[in-house]
This record gives sequence, C-alpha cells and structure tokens, in this order.
Amino acid sequence: MKHLSKLWVLIFFVFESCVIFQATRVPSNNLKATITKTSAKTPKIVFLGDSITHGRVSYDYVDSIAKHPSLNNTLVINEGINGRLTLQIIEQLNDLKELNPDIVFLLIGTNDLMASLSADEYKRYESLWNLKEPVTEESFSNHLRTIIKTIKTDTKAKIIVFSLPVLGEDPNSIPFQKSKRFAELTKNIVNQEKAIYKPLHETLSKGFEETKLKDRKPYIQSTWGMYWAILKYYSTTASWNDIGDSNGYYYLTDAIHLNERGGKILEGMALEEIISKEPR
Repeated sequence: MKHLSKLWVLIFFVFESCVIFQATRVPSNNLKATITKTSAKTPKIVFLGDSITHGRVSYDYVDSIAKHPSLNNTLVINEGINGRLTLQIIEQLNDLKELNPDIVFLLIGTNDLMASLSADEYKRYESLWNLKEPVTEESFSNHLRTIIKTIKTDTKAKIIVFSLPVLGEDPNSIPFQKSKRFAELTKNIVNQEKAIYKPLHETLSKGFEETKLKDRKPYIQSTWGMYWAILKYYSTTASWNDIGDSNGYYYLTDAIHLNERGGKILEGMALEEIISKEPR
C-alpha cells in the first residue's frame, strides 16, 4: 500500500511538471528568437505584455491574430511573459529597439495592480522578480510613461496601448475598482504621450450589462484557482470558456486571465488597428 501511495505521488509530480512546462513555455516567436532570424515579412508587429499576451494560461489572442488569412506576410512577435510588471517590460526594451518593429501593441498592468493590493501579494512578486521598491500607482504610471516614450524615441513603431482587463468580475469589489483606476491611469498617460488607446477594461465592463449572470465573483488572493484552471485546460478537453463557466466567470477563467469571450474582444481591437489601416 505504501508503494502504491508513492507511485501516485510520483505520477502526480510528473503530471504537474508537464502542466507547468506547458503553461510557462516561452513563445517560439518571441523577440530574441525573431532577432536571430532573417525574415522578409512585413510589417513587423510586436505584442508586448504579461501572461494575458503570453497565451499559455489565457486565450492565445496573438496566435489567433497571426493565423488571420490577411496577415500571411506579416511578422507577428509574441513578447508576453507570465508574471511581468511594467518594470520587466522596461528591461526588455533593448531587444525591441534592435528589432525596430512597425507596430507595438502593449498590454500591461495586471501584475502591477495585484502587487499593489497587499503586502502578501507584493512578497510574491518581490520573490519572483527580486523587486527593490514597492509597487504603487505612481510606479506603474512612471514605468508606463517610460515604456511609451522609449518606444516612440528609439523605434519607428506605431504604439497601441490597451487598458488592462478587469480583475475579478464584481464591480463593487476593491480589486475591480482598482483595475478601473489603473485603466484610467493608462488612458491618461497614453493620451498625454499621444499614443493610441484601446479601451479593453471599459469594453469588458460594459459587456457585463448584456450578460445574465446575477452573481459577480470578485478576485480573491489565491493562486489555487489559476493553477486549477491551467491543470484542467492542459489535462482535459475543456476550453477556456468551459473553465470560465465552471468557475462562474463570463470573460475570465480564474478572476485574472481571459477566456475566449474576453480574448476575442481583445483580438478584435488589435485587428482593427492592423487590418483597417493596411493599404488596399
């Protein structure tokens, strides 16, 4: 019996390791990989962000865009990494300068927001990224402004910035209200720096009015919901929508990441800027 228990522990460990590998695998079309290759494809479009752009624990809107039939000759780069804050985006800008893309889509802020919610949340990010300073609305704003200014100054890229998604789906909860505040900060900075603003947070918020869900689930500090969603996606046939539905969310999977419903809205906003602006 003891040997059987050990076997089950081993099987679970191997299974969990495979799931983590799937969830954290870096996109093959990331910035560093693209820089080392020669490609005649144009325009060069970079999607810069965190796990929502990474697309391994959330609907992969970048991959879907890359497969759009009108973009066969477009070079699409996924520079999304799980857990990133604005500070880690700044640290990645040298690679962006080297590539000198035509368009940059930026979606960032969810992890800055979460790290600012409580001391416990901050410690998780402090450990992950060896942070030296607190994460605040001010640090988020300063870093976001630096990112936009650097891209404008050092590349030829047109910059499109999304507001971050909602955090949880209960409009009365503190995390949701703070996500709204971070979206407002994003809009103000983007407008001041004369980049293009895409109202993702506002669109998702308005979409709730058209749904029939009576109870809106808030974000609660816990990594279990995220891990369970990842485990379920990579070990079953469940879609991100299925996982969101089972967890009581409409646009999200685990109170943080986008399912297909939310991801398709984001995808559509990006395609508006790519396809409608292309010469015919």
